[in-house]
Amino acid sequence: MCGKEEDLYQDQLKKKERQNELMQAFLAGRRSERKFSKRENEIFDAYYDLEIQDLNQIAYDFNISKATVRTYYNRAMEKFHAIISEEI
Repeated sequence: MCGKEEDLYQDQLKKKERQNELMQAFLAGRRSERKFSKRENEIFDAYYDLEIQDLNQIAYDFNISKATVRTYYNRAMEKFHAIISEEI
């Protein structure tokens, strides 16, 4: 790489590192922010912390419909993106 490409790469790398830092801070502190409902936290935890990527499985585990899981997941992600956007 040379010149501009190197600078662009470094900028992108720094941005990714910052996003990773924010994600870690978010995961550590999101419960204290009280911006997520209890169920949004549960769904988020199941998806990311427990790594259950199948919404059908999460629905089964919580005894709710897949559509409801999707709704809670989407709400959590909207709030997550809003928090991250404030920090970037």
